[in-house]
Amino acid sequence: MKQQINIVWFKRDLRVNDHAPLFHATSEGRPVLPIYVIEPQYWQQSFASRRHWSFIHDCLHDLRDQTDLLGQALIVREGEICDVFNDINYKYTIKGIFCHEECGNNWTYQRDKAVITWCANNHISLHEFPHNGVVRRLKSRDDWAKKRHSRMAEPLIRAPEKIPSLKLEFIGEIPSVQNPMFGDAINGTVQTGGRQAGLNTLNSFLTQRSSFYIQTISNPRQSEYHCSRLSAHLTWGSLSVREVVKAVKKHAQTGNFEHQGNQKRNLTAFNSRLSWRCHFMQKLEDQPAIEFECMHSAYEGIREDDNPTFFDAWAEGKTGYPIVDACMRSLNHRGWITFRMRAMLVSFASYHLWLDWRKTGYHLARVFTDYEPG
Repeated sequence: MKQQINIVWFKRDLRVNDHAPLFHATSEGRPVLPIYVIEPQYWQQSFASRRHWSFIHDCLHDLRDQTDLLGQALIVREGEICDVFNDINYKYTIKGIFCHEECGNNWTYQRDKAVITWCANNHISLHEFPHNGVVRRLKSRDDWAKKRHSRMAEPLIRAPEKIPSLKLEFIGEIPSVQNPMFGDAINGTVQTGGRQAGLNTLNSFLTQRSSFYIQTISNPRQSEYHCSRLSAHLTWGSLSVREVVKAVKKHAQTGNFEHQGNQKRNLTAFNSRLSWRCHFMQKLEDQPAIEFECMHSAYEGIREDDNPTFFDAWAEGKTGYPIVDACMRSLNHRGWITFRMRAMLVSFASYHLWLDWRKTGYHLARVFTDYEPG
């Protein structure tokens, strides 16, 4: 008789703390297989890039260390997700798959639908848990802020004391950053990923860098230091939004500031940005068609004439407009720029160069380390 197991499917939630799927899967007593699946088809999409993988690569090594300390190291497999689950179900009896809901793009949505169908056909329970501040099947946006704030106020979920283990001969290699599967080479630097890097970044923001957050948030040079730089950690889940919200609140209450000034005001402003982040992800959850369609149908078709010369000049930072070019070159090299400069790059492409946002959006998705579809 095959051994019964639970699976924890990691996606954009690469941590063991404040992780509801992991906590509930381990609470049932049966062995747990924590798994991350590298899906080659995903990495062929126009939004995916090696820069993303470089950050994820760091997170997976960190996550493997965390899970190993709990008794069962992270398993890494490569392939189409349902094929991977089929292979596991052939060797074991999967009783439940535990994962977070993902507010992604159409590709991940179709993938998740395929998993739902596969689970139903194989009589396997799929347990999906809310993630970030996105509320699935929300009937009215009037209720969103209340539900989101209530979720952020809930206690953090502790990491399990132990992951009931399986005796596995092969846990799977984490592909290198140089693996050709992940697309073009990185022309620049990549922010360091992983849980510890995220905690260090959060601590330095709270105790030092946030002192001039409001004053420098629009400055493309100074914002690189004084903004939180947590966006990639929130995107790929080495930190949860709730962890950051609670850390900000706690620090604001202690008054333990290296630079007093208006730091409480700075932290309040930052907390509002965290809420806005969830707000825009919720918009995509509620209106998934905006990935491909204009929010107002009257604007469809007015930018369909392709202009590769303008696009290349914009994407390479060679338009001749100094502030635009400097911001794009910095973004291409570092994978991050403050959100107001992101807005400027998009508006310049759309209104000055009359480029289709669907094409420019893919370029930005690839260069952002913190690419979040919403």
